[in-house]
Amino acid sequence: MARFGLIGHPISHSQSPALFRAAYGESKDTYELIESESIEKAMERFLREDFAGINVTAPFKDAAMNYAAFPDRISSLLGSTNLLLKRPEGIFSYNTDYYGVRNTITALASRPEALPPSLRDKGVKTAIVIGAGGAGKAATLALADLGMTVALANRTLSKAAPFARAAGAECLSLDEIGNYLSRADLVVYSLSFKIPQLEQADLKGKVLFEANYAKPAFLPNNHDDNLLYISGKYWLYNQAVPAFELFTGRKPNLLRMRKIIGIR
Repeated sequence: MARFGLIGHPISHSQSPALFRAAYGESKDTYELIESESIEKAMERFLREDFAGINVTAPFKDAAMNYAAFPDRISSLLGSTNLLLKRPEGIFSYNTDYYGVRNTITALASRPEALPPSLRDKGVKTAIVIGAGGAGKAATLALADLGMTVALANRTLSKAAPFARAAGAECLSLDEIGNYLSRADLVVYSLSFKIPQLEQADLKGKVLFEANYAKPAFLPNNHDDNLLYISGKYWLYNQAVPAFELFTGRKPNLLRMRKIIGIR
């Protein structure tokens, strides 16, 4: 039996415990919420008690890197982690938000018939990521690693530019989004609120992928063939699968996980 959990604040709404139970059914492994306003208190409990691993969510993803003795490539580049594993050698860090984007878009590329008509022949080649928080950075790196031309848009350029350069992406201010949208096939929206720069944006013929699964910030009214909207539930699912595999070394029950999340 192994013990896992989630740190962050607030996390009472999290689907992670239900997802873990769905993933492993009759397993005696456990998953619990470690609610704390302080990462120091949350990590003290993780380190003191017999947890094998934890997921990390806002607002602790960046600060949790300070506890990692062995960061993987992705969490190192992002400076952010959503998963810590306790091993005899020390604490290992990972970031499966990256796979939440990469695996979703890879699956989409295998089904060109699901794309808007204008993208079915050429595929998704150019992307703009809006918001340079942890989710936005993970999306930028994942899409750049897939070989796409990527722009990262953020309110404060000085906060986003160094990472964008390291990831091989262009960096834009929010006010420059309009000029870039016309050539973007994919829009990844990682903010929790809708920005005015997109109020009149024409997203026809594009793919819109939102990070927030609990309360969408940018759910469009237009659901016809000229726009493909991908819910943040797919991001949640595609980051949870590799996370749970890292925790346990076992394949989770994908069908039950998808049913809990409410995706096909």
